[in-house]
Amino acid sequence: MASDLTRGSFSGKETFLYYNSASHASQTWVEISRARNIQTNRGPALTEVEFHGAAETGNIPGYLKFAGSFEYVRKLGADTVWDALVAARDAGSILELAHLNGPIDEDASKGWECPVLLGEFSEPANGNDGVVVTIPFAKADAFDASGDPVNYAALSGSSS
Repeated sequence: MASDLTRGSFSGKETFLYYNSASHASQTWVEISRARNIQTNRGPALTEVEFHGAAETGNIPGYLKFAGSFEYVRKLGADTVWDALVAARDAGSILELAHLNGPIDEDASKGWECPVLLGEFSEPANGNDGVVVTIPFAKADAFDASGDPVNYAALSGSSS
């Protein structure tokens, strides 16, 4: 065993997704332990440019965009996380999500947090398959109590 080597990457099953069940000023993160296949898209929207003097189109960068989706594996019986997700979607409420490469209460964990709106859930129920719901999200137009915008931000875990 090479005791002087460390892993260079991590797998999706080692990541953690959370939602904030309290206020932005005093966050209380709740793990969405039944989430899987978390995907995000972040970067500038690209706008195609075409004009008479060019033989080919080109693209120019636009505003930064943040959106994504995750799958949620439904469970039988009471499920407070599912209830919170449905309530936020139905009310059009802003939900703060956080995704890290380790538990949120560990200093070494790194990831992101962002205020989002949840979109239309897709919930197939097929034969023997578990019921898995795809939940899309996109960055919300959010402001804190001081009127300052709240955007996508890097997040580090904290043991304190």
